[in-house]
Amino acid sequence: MSSNKKMAAEIRAAYATYGDDPDKWPEDVKKEIRGKTEEEHTAENNVLRHMIWHGYTNEFIAQERSKSPDYVRSLRGKMRRKHELDYQATPDELTQLKYNVAHMNRPNNKEIASVMHRDKDWVRCMREKLREAEQ
Repeated sequence: MSSNKKMAAEIRAAYATYGDDPDKWPEDVKKEIRGKTEEEHTAENNVLRHMIWHGYTNEFIAQERSKSPDYVRSLRGKMRRKHELDYQATPDELTQLKYNVAHMNRPNNKEIASVMHRDKDWVRCMREKLREAEQ
């Protein structure tokens, strides 16, 4: 059962037990439901942030994580405004980037990003890191 279905089941159970007015429910029941939604939301956002740091496009993330592209776009914007957007790459990702640069005819960041399903800013930053490492 998905977490949303579990959450909905808990809310229905609370309605059945305590009535139709959530203001009259015991505080501990309301806190438990709120805590679970915040915990789930935070855990999912951490996964999304990780994918953004590794340069995946909004559309790819939305498709993989069943989120709307607008939600991912707004999260990326918040990260950018808070200066939390520090692109990262694993050694395998850097190896793949090196391969694509070496084997494409006149590669530019946009084309490489398209092939790798990554954001072109991530490609630009990682190519800069590769150049710095070569010097």
